Amino acid sequence: MGLLDSVFGKSKVNAANKKVKAAREANDPVALEKALAGAITIYQSIGSDSSVFKDALYSWGMALLYSARLKQGAEAMSLYEEAGKKFSFCLVAKPDYLAAALDWSVALIELAALQKGAAQAASYALAKEKLTLADSIHEGVASYNFACLHAVEGDFDACKVALELARDYKNLPDEQDILNDADMQVAKTQSWFDGFIASINEPVKADAETEELSAEDAEAKKTGTVYTKNQVKTDGYKVKYDDK
Repeated sequence: MGLLDSVFGKSKVNAANKKVKAAREANDPVALEKALAGAITIYQSIGSDSSVFKDALYSWGMALLYSARLKQGAEAMSLYEEAGKKFSFCLVAKPDYLAAALDWSVALIELAALQKGAAQAASYALAKEKLTLADSIHEGVASYNFACLHAVEGDFDACKVALELARDYKNLPDEQDILNDADMQVAKTQSWFDGFIASINEPVKADAETEELSAEDAEAKKTGTVYTKNQVKTDGYKVKYDDK
């Protein structure tokens, strides 16, 4: 594929992503469903020889994940599974595609909530595998996702440890997002939960080691890099890491 075709493909993907983002922020399900359908058509049009193919695949997976959240039952389950396939292709194209590993785990956890028995157990097991992969790519990045997984599995001691890791790695969502998170509702009944929430805003005492930030850590702090359960909050780190 020629340079102009790649540039044009990137422009199309970016434009589709912006439309989806705007529709999500507008909180209009009808508009979002329309934007997602249009975006998927764009992502499908990107050839495998394009330099933006893997990112089109990732965006396609995210569009399917967002679509699944608008549906119920078997239709939602099918969309979650299709999203997972797109994320898996991303990881074939780029084995350390961090965002794909993280969001595949999200799709699996949400899929498992609609399943029962062996199918549910298999989805949770695969989600744990993808979270472990994400953590191997960038240490600590999957801590909050792990906390959610432990919570829905009823392992509250492990949930607490993972939440504390996410806090220490500065990878927590906003406090209100944690309180509203469906996966965290059962964890909120635990005696330690309120204390953990209070600890989020406590001042952190820095020691000599933590004060010596590496160049990479300093840059991440400067650009406001924060991962959440659903996606990267700011694009800076994702672009820096996943595009290399």
